[in-house]
Amino acid sequence: MIRLNFLSGFIFGLFFWSLSIFWIYDAINYYGAGNILSFFITGLLICYLSIYIGVFCKSITYFRNSKITILLVPSIFYILEWVRSWMISGFPWLNLGIIVEPFWGFLPYVGASGTSFLVIFLLCLLSYSLLSNKDNGNKTTLKRTISLAAAFLIFFIGSINHKDDNLIDGEINIGIVQPIDNDISLLKNVTNAMKKADVVLWPEAVGWFDNKVFKDQEIKPVVLGGFFIKEEGKVFTSMINLQTKERYDKTNLVPFGEFQPFGKILSSVNEFFNISNSNITPGLSNQKRITVASYPFAGLICWELSFNNTFINRAKDSGIIFHISNDSWYGDKMPSQHLKHARARAVESQKWVIRSTTNGLSQIISPFGDSSEIIPRGQFGSLLQYNVPIKMKNTIYVKYGDLPLLILSFLTLIFGFFEKRRYEV
Repeated sequence: MIRLNFLSGFIFGLFFWSLSIFWIYDAINYYGAGNILSFFITGLLICYLSIYIGVFCKSITYFRNSKITILLVPSIFYILEWVRSWMISGFPWLNLGIIVEPFWGFLPYVGASGTSFLVIFLLCLLSYSLLSNKDNGNKTTLKRTISLAAAFLIFFIGSINHKDDNLIDGEINIGIVQPIDNDISLLKNVTNAMKKADVVLWPEAVGWFDNKVFKDQEIKPVVLGGFFIKEEGKVFTSMINLQTKERYDKTNLVPFGEFQPFGKILSSVNEFFNISNSNITPGLSNQKRITVASYPFAGLICWELSFNNTFINRAKDSGIIFHISNDSWYGDKMPSQHLKHARARAVESQKWVIRSTTNGLSQIISPFGDSSEIIPRGQFGSLLQYNVPIKMKNTIYVKYGDLPLLILSFLTLIFGFFEKRRYEV
């Protein structure tokens, strides 16, 4: 195996994350923190994320002589992605399984993180078959041939588009609105113009919810929209069915933007640097299903779409996935990454994802990779899709989540440590 060290992985991480998430700078600076502080905080986050890649590269060298290196390396990568998804409130952004779209055929079975595992496993197989010692006789030649064949098999299976559209429980006409400015009157008018829509999706945080403002007779289709709501002294950001008043409360909040991960410790510092001290209350992890047209649906707000456990919890036993967001303060690069996460979740669950944002990118997404119209960033618009299939069936991944592969990865890692200690003694 190739010898790598922590520093080489860390440096690679600096390049990768700098190119991928520098939009964090725009998000922090949006609230007036200033160029220097925004750059400093963004740099800290990039360094933190790069540590994971450094640890991964160091582990390759540490276990390079193991008999199960081919399994250990993807297991470690999988565990590190899992840790990154919850450590310090979590940053499960741009997992390898999300990035490598040609392998999305694995998503309904093992999810985005499991696809990461299989991609690294494939690279290990290729590395062994092409770079291993060629002077160890016929047994090595056979192993190299089997490894190469297994790598091509993984690539072939991963590239298959699994289209399971036979089990449809119903159909519904759905509209989405991308308003640019959150003008309630404009949203109402555009919604009422979509007369054939059964339900219309509004973006995240269009305003404060008030029963007096939304009278049933003012809006004809069922509307799902994102609102702030105050209840018993607590503030929630929620997706609300304006007809039934049922709601989902956002569970995974944005650090510093929606809550302070360090409580009131940094409140004076935040005030000095003009950083938001907002303290929105997170919703419960298990929330009651909301129904539309007599079917339960999954509601996801902003970046909680990228959290595996939250997504599985909402998508399981749901007919359609509704995703709302306000990406206007994240710069120009983040919305395309966010949309890619939504597209991956559609494939993963084999359910349609309906996505409405304030100023882009909004789309009604098929789980089968079919192309559909996207409302461009910065452009006002609306879309109406007829006969969107409702699918209650859960994929293997939505049923079982990450737990099976997580257990396998930890068992592999434990075995690897015991094996190494045995040979060192």
